[in-house]
Amino acid sequence: MANQNGEKYGFTGLFPIKPGHTAALRTFLRTLDDNPRGSPLSEVPVVHMARFVVIDRLTYQGIPAKIDTLKSTYLLFACDFDGFSIDVLIREMIEHIPDQLKTIWQHCRGFPGIESRDGLSVYFEQCEVGTNLLLADQPDATVNEILLGLMYRRGLGEFIRHVQEKQPTPAELKQDFATLWQRLQEVRPLAGDL
Repeated sequence: MANQNGEKYGFTGLFPIKPGHTAALRTFLRTLDDNPRGSPLSEVPVVHMARFVVIDRLTYQGIPAKIDTLKSTYLLFACDFDGFSIDVLIREMIEHIPDQLKTIWQHCRGFPGIESRDGLSVYFEQCEVGTNLLLADQPDATVNEILLGLMYRRGLGEFIRHVQEKQPTPAELKQDFATLWQRLQEVRPLAGDL
């Protein structure tokens, strides 16, 4: 399946926006990064990457091209997540960010609400644009595994800086590394903790 690469699913959807709702949707989308922890989608533990774009016109490239117009304004939502189907994404968004989910998609035509997971999954499937090729740098790594790797990398970088500044004896170096290793073994991040 082209939307699948290893353990990851790549979703791209075009959702028609209700007439007169484009400005309100844009305004809300601009507020998503105001949260000190980042986008609310960072609270959804399966999401690797997500983007929203409001498409209200197509670019005119000049003569000899013709001017193309859209029948509607669209919300483009692209998201890479851990899972094998849209149902996984829908379940996690309803569980972790129900208010934001409703606030965003209430501006789109045909939005069934969040009361029925199955109904919302069908709606997303209807608006999905097929992916021809999903590229993933780590197709079998989950969000938590990637976050853990980044924490290990950060800890090792801090350890190297510490060693260069302190220039410990071999015994101190061995003890400092053992302390670092113990600290890293105790850490198990959940998506959104980093």
